[in-house]
Parts: sequence; C-alpha cells; structure tokens
Amino acid sequence: MRLQTSNSNPRVLDTSALVHDPNSLWSYQSDIYVCLTVLEELDNLKERRDKSVSADARVVIRMLEDIVNGYGANELEQGIALQKDKGINGPKLFIGIDTELPIAKSLKHGIGSDADNRIINYALHLQNSLGREVTIVSRDINMRLKARTIGVDSEDVDAQEQISDINLLYCGVQSFEGNLFDRASDLEGFSLSGEIYRFARSVFNGDAQFNMYWYDEEGHIGYISEVTNEHVYTKLLPRKQDKVWGISPKNPRQAIALSQLTDPHFDLNILLGPAGSGKTFLALAAALHQVLETRQYKKIVVVRSRDFMDDDPGYLPGDLKEKSLPLLAGITDALISMHTDNNDDRNIAATIEHIIERANIEFTSMAYFRGRSIDDAVLIIDEAQNMTRAQMKGMLSRGGRNCRTVVCGNLSQIDDKFVSPASSGASAAVNVFRDYEKGSVLIFDEVERSSLAEFTEKYF
Repeated sequence: MRLQTSNSNPRVLDTSALVHDPNSLWSYQSDIYVCLTVLEELDNLKERRDKSVSADARVVIRMLEDIVNGYGANELEQGIALQKDKGINGPKLFIGIDTELPIAKSLKHGIGSDADNRIINYALHLQNSLGREVTIVSRDINMRLKARTIGVDSEDVDAQEQISDINLLYCGVQSFEGNLFDRASDLEGFSLSGEIYRFARSVFNGDAQFNMYWYDEEGHIGYISEVTNEHVYTKLLPRKQDKVWGISPKNPRQAIALSQLTDPHFDLNILLGPAGSGKTFLALAAALHQVLETRQYKKIVVVRSRDFMDDDPGYLPGDLKEKSLPLLAGITDALISMHTDNNDDRNIAATIEHIIERANIEFTSMAYFRGRSIDDAVLIIDEAQNMTRAQMKGMLSRGGRNCRTVVCGNLSQIDDKFVSPASSGASAAVNVFRDYEKGSVLIFDEVERSSLAEFTEKYF
C-alpha cells in the first residue's frame, strides 16, 4: 500500500471514497475521520439492489468493525491506531458524531444531498476545533466543489494505480513509419536465430519493454522478447496469419490482438479502445477457436460490468441466461456477424443457439461472481471501463486452473459517477499487468464500423 505524503491534513472520508476503495483507510499517513452519517449511508448501501455496490459496502463495514472491535466510546474519541507498529506516532482512525452539530450558515439552506451537507459540515466543524486544515476525500466532484466553496479542502481518492493523464496510459504497442529494418545498421538488425532480431535500444522509444508489440508500414509485426540497456530483441510474427474462427484481421492491431488472444503463453489479455475497434468481436472469435477447435478450454464465461446485470434479476420468467442475453447484445451481435452467410433469420438464430450450446457459453452477472473459481474456461469481462479497482481485483482473482481472462473496455464511454478514465479499474489493470509475464495489453486506435461511428468516437 502506498502512503500519501504530499498533504498531511487529517482526512474526512466520504461514503463514495470508502466504497470505491476500502483500502483508503490505510492509504494516508494522516489521521482518518469517519462520521456517523457515513456509517448510516454504508448501512443503507448494503441493502441496495446493486449487488456489487452493496457487497463493497459490506466489506467496508466489516473492515471498520474489525478496527474498532474491543474499543469503547472514549477510546474512539481519542482515536485508534491504524498502524499498530507505529504506536502513538502513527495515523489514527476517529469515529465522529456529526448528528448533533449545528449546521453552518453557508450550508443551512443548501440544496442537494442532506448527507453530503452533513459530512461537509462535520469537516468544517473539525477544521475549526483542530485549528488546522482538514481534507474531504470524495469521488463526488460536486461535493468536492461545494466543500472548497465554503473553505474546506477536498480531493479525489488517492488510488495507488491511478494515473495523472489518461493519454500517457501504456498502450502495449509501438508503430513505425516506413520499414523498421531500414533504421538498423548491419551490426544491430541481424537475425540471431530463426525469427529473433536485435535492434539498438534507441530505435524504440522509452516505453519499450518485454511483452510489447510493434508494427511498421511495410507489414512487419514483432513481439519484444527481451530488453537490455543497449538492445531490443524481437520476434517477427508471420506475415500472413491463419484465420481464427474464420476471422481475418483488418489492421495491424487486430492482427496483434488475435496473436495475443490465441498465444498459450498468455492467461490475461487486456483490450481497450474505441467502440467498433473489434475488441469483443476478436475476443469471442478467439474464445470459440480455443474451445471448439483446439479444445484448450471447455467453456466460455461472459460477464458484463456495471449494468442492470448487477441488479437482482428478479422474478421475470426464464433462467439467468435468458434474462442476461438482452443485456449482452454486443456478444450476440458478434455471434450473428460471424455466422451470417446469406442465411435467413431462422437459420441464423438456430446457428447461434447451436454455437452457444456447443461452446458451453455461460452468460452471467458480476454480482454472482464472488467466491467463484473459473476452471478450464475463457472468461470475457466486457464493458470493463465502469469497474472500480476493487471490482477489477475481485474479477481478476476468479481465474482458476487453465483459465484465460480477457478484459475489454472503452475508457471514453464510462457512465458511472464513481469512476473516471484515470481511476477506472481497467486503467489500473493496465498499469499493474503491463509487468505481468503472462499478460498482454493492447489499446486500439482505429474504428472498423461506419464512418459515423468513427466520427462520433473522435469528435463527440
């Protein structure tokens, strides 16, 4: 856990900060304050139909209970050491009573959430009583702005893997104009053995690392197998790749994606990029290939993040699969596109149903994944951009024996108020697993849908 050191103000943690990242309790070297209003909100959240959020709220409640267990009211008022090894000099947790505090004049007739106003009021009262600045930690940008307006500092969650600029996110690939081999001298760019070539480190930019791919305008595609202080060793991929489930790549990055998705060396593939770049389509084609043709896996498990899927499916007719299919239209659309061959609608429907049964495709909800272990399967996590870091950690830990996990997402289409492109679990996964030996990362930059889709993705 990285401790935040740039601002030593005491922190007042908002409900959204705790639910987004329960480890916020240990992320700071300063004292942590949690008021009763936050505890009330956590209690309400644990009963929400959104099972993912309710489960996260329960995690926070259990963590708080474990910390305060055995302490009395006086001890809670004096603060409980969060890091026992640092004794009295370490950060402490305070449980504050805010329900009896007089409301500040600037908040008395405030609009918006009463709970937010009470938490801000508590921070303002704490700031006055301590005689020093305090900082509210919240995922709610409006709450942060409101706090600053009345004189209380505020900040977003200090996520360990959060990046400052989404444009600097590791993309997993480098592209070159012209022919890359024209940039190498005779001593640098020669074939060492078979398809392994050595280039000067200066040919590649500073991001060159093991497991990265590259391509040039001449059609060369390479995989970086080793990086030293002076050289980059790369393996060339075949000029013409075999089709995967009848699918041929439409651009170099799709060719790289299919190579990654079918390489038995990898057990994690992260594919991010704009809508229409082929992420889900390619992931599904590779999964069908490895289940039905090479038989490396026995089934395909598809889960979509942060949708109505995370709610209780209720009592509508049908089993979970039948209720889930309409919400996974991206998967079924991909299946239809793959298997449409001048057949009428009835034949297409029958073909899709047959493929789903043969490949043992399981459509399920993220809400039902806790505690599961997925063996002998390709696990496809779609729409992953809306996942928090905690949710991404939970999903990526579900892989069991012989499981390949594929994460697909589009950071420009986040629609969750607790998640931003910089704090998304998908972004965090890129930063963490770019160094994972059996993991691949690829960010697409081209749209293969209509010109309208491409224009929308670029300018809207």
